[in-house]
Amino acid sequence: MDQIKNRVIAVILGIALAYASIAIAGIGAAVAIPADILKPVAQVSGLLAFTLVDLFTIAVPLAAAFLVVAFASKLVISKPDFTFYALLLAPLVLLQLYFVAQSQPQMLNNIITTLPRYLLLAVCFYFLVRSSKRANA
Repeated sequence: MDQIKNRVIAVILGIALAYASIAIAGIGAAVAIPADILKPVAQVSGLLAFTLVDLFTIAVPLAAAFLVVAFASKLVISKPDFTFYALLLAPLVLLQLYFVAQSQPQMLNNIITTLPRYLLLAVCFYFLVRSSKRANA
């Protein structure tokens, strides 16, 4: 019974995190980055400049929100495991991939630009699962 309760809590928190990610991405997209900062990077690659902006304005706050929800859920769930963290992250990743799929003509550019988001979330997920395995052992 506890396993089912843990899974339901993880999905509910994951949906809340996915909903909050819309606001995080909106605020991150509204941040004004001065052109002087991006000019050296944009001369090398415009796509790299957009990727770096996305990394610092959206990916880092999104990963921080995921970590806050994950650590807060440790107060409710006594022993979170791989499945708990996967269910917590799944709604967020599915929503982000849905947004990528909606940008049909520029899908490849959008995937490359948002790839650091998923990599950073994957690193956070890995360390959370690794720390929970150590705690459960």
